[in-house]
Amino acid sequence: MANEPVNIYKLIILYMLNRVRTPLPQGIIFDFVTDHGYTNYFTILSAFGDLLQGDLIQEDATYHQSCYLLTETGRETLESFGSLLSQEIHQEIDAYLTEKKYEILEKSSLISDYQRTREGTYLASCILREGTHILFRLELDVATEADAIRVCENWKTESEKLYRQAMVQLLTPMNP
Repeated sequence: MANEPVNIYKLIILYMLNRVRTPLPQGIIFDFVTDHGYTNYFTILSAFGDLLQGDLIQEDATYHQSCYLLTETGRETLESFGSLLSQEIHQEIDAYLTEKKYEILEKSSLISDYQRTREGTYLASCILREGTHILFRLELDVATEADAIRVCENWKTESEKLYRQAMVQLLTPMNP
């Protein structure tokens, strides 16, 4: 099979996405593949493109990060061809994902992005999620792109406090 190494890289991506319950940041996958010497950045980037085009994975991109999810077609493909990955590769991936568990949770649970509105302002969207379940979503319409970026960056450090405050304020019974 002429494309056998590329197909193995694709299966590695599918297997990694299947092993987590949250969208996986692209950097985590790239680091695994390149750090373990499987291939280089450009080859793995091409494999991602093929998987996206074939609807085997889905991209969730923000202004500063891309995360990926396994589609049903990807899951079926992995079930059919996953046995082509050696047990050693499975073990390497599992160990890597265990080692990177907290980094994955941190990178995939706090999502922020912004977009320009028709009115010329910027809408900053911030999400706190557990796996694929959204716990808290905040959207702020701000005047400038710099303000939108600041909101997105501050979300990383302030999200827990804002979530806690919202829960207390919104769940506390009002006095008549």
